[in-house]
Amino acid sequence: MTSVSVNYNYDIEVARPQEFPNLRDTVYVDHAGATLYSKSQMEAVHKDLMSNLYGNPHSHNASSKLASDTVDQIRSRLLQMFNTNHKEYSLIFTSGCTASLQIIANCFQFGNDKAGNQQGIFCYLEDNHTSVQGMREVVADRCSGIFCLNKKEFARALSETKPTATSGSSSVDPDVANGEFPTPSGPQSLVAFPAQSNFSGYKYPLEWVLKCQGTGLSLASHKPSDEERWFVLLDTAAYVSTSPLDLSSVKPDFATVSFYKMFGYPTGIGALLVHKRAWSTLHKRYFGGGTVAASTAKGRFHAFWKSLHDRFEDGTVPFLNIISLKHGLDTVQKLAGGMQGVCEHVFAVAQYFYQNLSKLQHGNSQPLAEIYGGVKFETPGGQGGVVTFNILRADGAYVGYSEVDKFANLHDVHVRTGCFCNIGACQRFLNLSNSLIKENFDAGHVCGDNMDMIAGRPTGAVRISFGYMSTIADARVCLRFIADSFLEKPVTIPSFPNPEWYNPEKASHNKDVQVNGVNKSMSVDANTKPDSSQTPSFPDVPKVLPRTVVANSAGVSSSNGPKVMKLTDIHLYPLKSCGAFKVSEWEMGSKGLLYDREWILVTDAGVTIGQKKIPQICMLTPHIDLETRRFTLFFPGAERFVLPLDQDEESDSSASLCTNKVCGDRVNTFDCGDAVSAWLSEVLEFSGVRLLRQQSGDTRKSKLREKQTSGDQVPSPQKLSMANESQILLLHRASVRSLQAKMSELGTLEEADDTRVPTIPEDI
Repeated sequence: MTSVSVNYNYDIEVARPQEFPNLRDTVYVDHAGATLYSKSQMEAVHKDLMSNLYGNPHSHNASSKLASDTVDQIRSRLLQMFNTNHKEYSLIFTSGCTASLQIIANCFQFGNDKAGNQQGIFCYLEDNHTSVQGMREVVADRCSGIFCLNKKEFARALSETKPTATSGSSSVDPDVANGEFPTPSGPQSLVAFPAQSNFSGYKYPLEWVLKCQGTGLSLASHKPSDEERWFVLLDTAAYVSTSPLDLSSVKPDFATVSFYKMFGYPTGIGALLVHKRAWSTLHKRYFGGGTVAASTAKGRFHAFWKSLHDRFEDGTVPFLNIISLKHGLDTVQKLAGGMQGVCEHVFAVAQYFYQNLSKLQHGNSQPLAEIYGGVKFETPGGQGGVVTFNILRADGAYVGYSEVDKFANLHDVHVRTGCFCNIGACQRFLNLSNSLIKENFDAGHVCGDNMDMIAGRPTGAVRISFGYMSTIADARVCLRFIADSFLEKPVTIPSFPNPEWYNPEKASHNKDVQVNGVNKSMSVDANTKPDSSQTPSFPDVPKVLPRTVVANSAGVSSSNGPKVMKLTDIHLYPLKSCGAFKVSEWEMGSKGLLYDREWILVTDAGVTIGQKKIPQICMLTPHIDLETRRFTLFFPGAERFVLPLDQDEESDSSASLCTNKVCGDRVNTFDCGDAVSAWLSEVLEFSGVRLLRQQSGDTRKSKLREKQTSGDQVPSPQKLSMANESQILLLHRASVRSLQAKMSELGTLEEADDTRVPTIPEDI
């Protein structure tokens, strides 16, 4: 039951096909990681840069003056968006939230460092980004203590304090107002917590800011003194991505921001907002270009600028990125009605997803998901657009997040898995002790890997997060893929009807756009056979070569009986992810079947192309003729393209050497030329397709290890082509028949439900 009025943005469903064409066949739900940029936003950026001449702001010509003035305007507009101004806050442009935190870690003064004077403490919430944790290593030798508190401990430490004489004062030191930064007279303590958890989306009480500034924290080994001043660092990166930040009512001493989480573009630009009350706490030693009013090369003299942002923005600011922020601000206002509109829309979508996910049960009434965060999506003020969970089997066992991620990829749903750079929240919700973290590390588990389960316990979770361009249809697709993939029978898969407040008439003119289904122009009908007149007939390989595998004759007798396994078919995939080349016999090489997965398609940026990106590459069929030494590519309706089989990086002077990644491994390749690139781009109707071939001297090896038995040595790893992890994949016909039988239970292909577009009208 929805306890607040719903402000769902139906207009975004109308605008999305035009504004976000990259979502055509994709459900993107990793907005807490990075939100998306719109088409009109990028067009506006391009038009701006093509229409105006922006020079280095440190110069004094007309183009640099334009850049400098525009940067100042953007700075003022951002302060206005946060409902403050330059008289109260200084906005320092940084490369992102992490860089902002690093400035504070390097420059915050915990007191007068003269011998005998007490220093303040550094305290941070357990549920914090890794970048906040990293601050402790920098400040450890400058503060009197480091404390990490969970939510309950933090609240208790606040409640047990009393106002002190100096804490909570918002007045600005007159020396600071004049650009001077005096040495502190007493201890200064720093407290860091997020406005919103990037792990669970929980929004922490912002009244903590004023309370902490006014009374500090009472800890078992540290009691606030009358001379001690308390300063608050509020990490707002996750919060401001979908919520308005009002710095006129909540006034942290420091606030950190990453703009790509708000606007999608540009990346590599963030901000540190510093209240003038806290200016005197930051003592900077290093100075870069543009931060000093005067300095000498010989002798240690330098004088910083009086303005805080001028003294902390070392070198030339990324002025083109800053200028591009204008168009992000405009876009959010135009498409979403501002950050308040974003907040309410995102909450409506996330609430719908949460309420339906929390109701899903297996056939034995056991819950399907374990959801983290401790809130029930009652108001946007308490929860952001994030739902973090782990999937449970009917017996209560966990499903690893890597397995969930693989199923999500099959449905073209983009989620985030792991601990999301917040190990504190991960430890809290998954009951991971410090010793267990170390044990997991010793067992080989590191941040960002796929080792999702150790001793039956999850090492991370699944996070689904929504943005201002997300829709109810996106949430339904996520629910349907989770239910279809993991609900254990007997149970009826629900259709997840629209919420009661949803008005289909407001979105009826948008039913057939990509938010609700697959773009047919890019789909390939698996049941459609190409015209036989256009289908190449491949000649058989003429003779059996040394070390040749022969189908239908390779028998292996079992030592336990007369059972014989026979090889019935050989399928080569010379061009990775494309059509098969079927042969009756073939030569073995050092990397498996000769020429198998030796070629690969990439974009002009070097990114590997698979069937998810261009589905029709499955109809691109290679053929190898060992007698004529030709490598031929076929595509229905197009002329064939022939390449020399013996082309390599040494024989072809025009070949361009490259390095690409396959399953995390770096593979040395070379480009097969512009002619085949033009042919591929034309037949696939996708510009910039390049054909790469693995270099003959590439040393990629399989990561798989055969289990060592007593007395045996572990074999050396096999050489590998661009196959995923092993030289050969064997399919057992009995297993295939079993899979076909299970699939037949769903009916024919035409009768099977489309998991992307649930249509069966059944209540959950």
